[in-house]
Amino acid sequence: MSDGITWLADAWRGDAPILFVTFARGISPRDLVVRLGAQPGEVLDPITFAEAERLTFNDRESARVARFGECAGWSYAVEQGWPSKAWWAHPDISAGGIEVLHLTPKPDDPPRECWYYRDGQTVGRFDIGERPDEGMAFLLPAFEEAGLLDDDVSEEFDSLAATLTALQQHFGLSLPRQEILNGRLPAAVTATVPPENLGD
Repeated sequence: MSDGITWLADAWRGDAPILFVTFARGISPRDLVVRLGAQPGEVLDPITFAEAERLTFNDRESARVARFGECAGWSYAVEQGWPSKAWWAHPDISAGGIEVLHLTPKPDDPPRECWYYRDGQTVGRFDIGERPDEGMAFLLPAFEEAGLLDDDVSEEFDSLAATLTALQQHFGLSLPRQEILNGRLPAAVTATVPPENLGD
């Protein structure tokens, strides 16, 4: 059974507030982490979420670490430490006909964001919980089905979970929850020192 990605809502609000998530279709997981800043061939032994946290925060051996894999036809990378290179208008990571979707949690500077790149171009972006911009209008049917376009929503309506549901439906996204939060995954350093500019 697929885990989908709606569980990220609980993770971001709970024990994994700084988990930058990047999906790519058309390249391998190892190629994805290279595009995110890793050195080709420099893959760490599989590590846990907690070990990645120690590398980037406690031990400060690295500024950013990605653990990676493949799920539901997409390569994925979950990064910890400094913000991902996939954030903030870096369409080059999708060069060569690749499709890239990036979710950034921004716990210290909300709102959370979604960026979508394809074939070296920025297709669009939006604040999670808000209406997609013009470039991503193709998501509107999924947003409507998830209740995000309703005029009257209750105070209990969870716009974060609803947005993740819409993205999951449209793109067919899934992430292995237990492997990411409690298991071991191959890893790579995607930044050795804090980036000078946003999203480097």
